[in-house]
Amino acid sequence: MPIYKRCSKCGKRIPSGTTCECIKQIRRQQKKERDKDYDQHRRNKTRAAFYKTKAWRLTKEDVLTHYMYIDLYAYYHDGKFIPATMVHHIVPISTDYAKRLDRGNLIALSDKSHGIVHKAMREGREEEMIRLLLEYKKKWKKKENSEVGGVVKLF
Repeated sequence: MPIYKRCSKCGKRIPSGTTCECIKQIRRQQKKERDKDYDQHRRNKTRAAFYKTKAWRLTKEDVLTHYMYIDLYAYYHDGKFIPATMVHHIVPISTDYAKRLDRGNLIALSDKSHGIVHKAMREGREEEMIRLLLEYKKKWKKKENSEVGGVVKLF
């Protein structure tokens, strides 16, 4: 028999350990307002426009395909196969805008790995992360050169 509690906002009876819909709605609205403020006042307009270009979409798809939609950070760092959902600029485009479409500066990552990489970079370990990601790209290149029958050897 489940245990219930009352929502602190609306008083509705809900299972313990869950969040009421009214609170979820408030949180969604607050996030929407934060995102709107960020877009209006802090987001770099040049970079935001770049991510909507056809050149970026094609390059991103090409990079994901090249790495077979595998998160290289998780593959080499943790030894796990995790699907890549995004392409990360190893040298940030805020540092070197000319490298924004350079495939040598792009790596496939999952959302989780992307967060880990950015957290490390914010903590002052930017050079270490750049070196690590370039090393992972180099390891992948070695695997490509050891193809068997046109298929990259992953093991």
